[in-house]
Amino acid sequence: MQLSRALKSVFAVALLVLLSGFVMTQRGALAQDEESHPAHIHSGTCGDGLGDVVYPLSNVSEAALVNGTPIAGATGGATDAIPVAISGTTVPSTLADLLASPYAINVHESAENIGNYIACGNIGGTMIGTSDLAIGLGELNNSGYTGVATLHDNGDGTTAVSVYLTEEYSAEGGETEGSAEGTPAMEMDMGTPASDQSAQTSAGAQVAVSIVNFAYDPNPVTVAVGDTVTWTNNDGVPHTVTANDGSFQSGTLQPGQSFSFTFTAPGSIDYHCEFHANMSGQVVVQ
Repeated sequence: MQLSRALKSVFAVALLVLLSGFVMTQRGALAQDEESHPAHIHSGTCGDGLGDVVYPLSNVSEAALVNGTPIAGATGGATDAIPVAISGTTVPSTLADLLASPYAINVHESAENIGNYIACGNIGGTMIGTSDLAIGLGELNNSGYTGVATLHDNGDGTTAVSVYLTEEYSAEGGETEGSAEGTPAMEMDMGTPASDQSAQTSAGAQVAVSIVNFAYDPNPVTVAVGDTVTWTNNDGVPHTVTANDGSFQSGTLQPGQSFSFTFTAPGSIDYHCEFHANMSGQVVVQ
């Protein structure tokens, strides 16, 4: 009983520190363009395959984004402390509902290389009291990243989701060889193809799809194996290009921004916009 109370107390204090904004990081208050990693709650599991994005989470960053707002404070303590990237998000779901179906927290390398998954953890395990849960985030694709996520039921139909991510560091300090810095995209553990969008050298054709008037044009789009499709947001509001099977994910595309993906196997892939339920499309790869 005393141990349970102690764990709950530690958990509550950690959440309070994160959400109140008194966050100390090794590198101090960081600019918003510091390296950050998009994160989402997906349906499905890390091992058997991720499905649709159910809830987007704040990017995981040393700026300590909470509901999209950076709250990293001043530096303090040891100068060689291992840095931790943090995010906090209030999602419109009870913790019980998140536990009722297979869901997972998945972290991506970057907005530019959204197809490369770097850490993932299934939502489940032993509860801390009746309102809190901690899960581990396992490394994907030799990224060098692992972490922990905590979920706290707020009692009002929402859950506070906090993600803590760190690279592999040696006990003496410094990154170990083979950590995520400069790691190229690889085949994902879930069997979903990854692509390095920043260094595409595909010999296939370049195919353009316009996002305009809350629709994808053309739709469906038919391509050959090896072709690269580039979606450009020509609307006045943000959109996403999100594969239903999790094989590609553009992240938020602001007006004028583009996202590209190279298709390496035949088949039909349905996709959608996370922000607008009426927007869907299909790529037919022959």
